[in-house]
Amino acid sequence: MGKPRYPLLSPIYFCLITPVFYLGIWITGNSVHSALEAGYFFPPLNDDGVASSSSLVSGLWNESVMEMFHVVDFSTISWKAVWKSIPTMMALVLFSLIHVPINIPAFAVSTDADVDMNVELMAHGYSNGIVGILGGLQNYMAYTQSIIYYKSGGHGKTSSLAVALSTSLLFFIGPELASHMPRCMAGTLLLHCGIDLFMEGVCDSYGKYDFLEYTGIWAITIIMTFFGMEAALLAGVIAALSTYALQSVTYPKPIRGSMTAATLRSSEWTRSPEAFAVLDNRDTGRMKIFVVQMQGHLFFGNISLFSDGVKAL
Repeated sequence: MGKPRYPLLSPIYFCLITPVFYLGIWITGNSVHSALEAGYFFPPLNDDGVASSSSLVSGLWNESVMEMFHVVDFSTISWKAVWKSIPTMMALVLFSLIHVPINIPAFAVSTDADVDMNVELMAHGYSNGIVGILGGLQNYMAYTQSIIYYKSGGHGKTSSLAVALSTSLLFFIGPELASHMPRCMAGTLLLHCGIDLFMEGVCDSYGKYDFLEYTGIWAITIIMTFFGMEAALLAGVIAALSTYALQSVTYPKPIRGSMTAATLRSSEWTRSPEAFAVLDNRDTGRMKIFVVQMQGHLFFGNISLFSDGVKAL
């Protein structure tokens, strides 16, 4: 991923959508109320769940903000609806377990950064444990927002702390603030994220994977589009296991071959004659380097073959 030429272009563009929309309403001689009735804004909700005309300042704090922490009345729960939502809940639990091993390495590859998975796992464990005890919402590393944050020039602890504080503030004022923003802003953001992820996952990955792996990427993309997340997760598991099994059968031996480095040429063509003399020396140069070519994947089933092969060499 190259360095963005204009990192603040996307944030400025999305921030300008709302004022430009209000300016368009004013230029055309319409009112905000008429635009709200026409469905151009998200309807604000009062305690009865219907549209209200409360101001932004009055909605910064009210009793409805903390309703999620009230005691649940089990007599009003539709257990039939709960039963039907079990597949979705299982998919969310599965995603919660695997999002760190999947999203963190993917983000590290996209940003050319080194990460410590132990630190990441401990951080997510502590944060979710504390939030769970306090009755809060689950938190996890969102790949899409993180990529947009990185492309916008977000680096370091200061900017990350600013994002965390802003997110905490939006937890209380977000629902009221959203009612003052046009729907097209949310649609534009979703479209931008969708195109960006499609380009990165499907287009940019072309040529980096073999035919079987790339076919799996397309299969997951199509199934996710037409059948949803649960089917896509199942398709991803099947594609990963199938690819792994076929590649393991194709390359039963982990060691492809071995040779000295005498036949290898350096990619550095501006070396001095003294450096070439060292490399060509039979006592200190390439002849002292032994190269082992590998293929396929290393796992518990073929690690013994790899160890025996190295000992035989």
